[in-house]
Amino acid sequence: YLEAAKDCEDKLEWALVRADGVARYSLPVFSEKSKESRISSYLAGVLIQEMIWQRSASELMLHGPAKICKALKAAYSKGGAYEFEVMSMPNVCGTPDKPFVVTIVENLSDLPENKDSPQVCGKDANGCRLAFDLSKSDI
Repeated sequence: YLEAAKDCEDKLEWALVRADGVARYSLPVFSEKSKESRISSYLAGVLIQEMIWQRSASELMLHGPAKICKALKAAYSKGGAYEFEVMSMPNVCGTPDKPFVVTIVENLSDLPENKDSPQVCGKDANGCRLAFDLSKSDI
């Protein structure tokens, strides 16, 4: 994809906002007028999904071509392709009463800067282990 999109002038940028930081990404996207723009929307949706599960998020902020942003906003809403993430993230983030929010911003400067916060993990390997399946392991 990146090789095919290397000459694209448009970019889709997003920020995944969480309590202790922000994850950012920029993806070159095909022109909204081209038949390949659907590929850009699909790939962006999958990349956002992966980043959400890697880093968690309470909000998705989008900036870029209007058609792609609107498609992603619909996909990341109740009833959309990524409804599972939308409904799960409030619980994952410990804020079950606050819905997952998707906003489209007009200016790139309205997206918050990337901010990673180191997470300290325990070093005691004795005892029980806890694992869970999010029903996505069959993909």
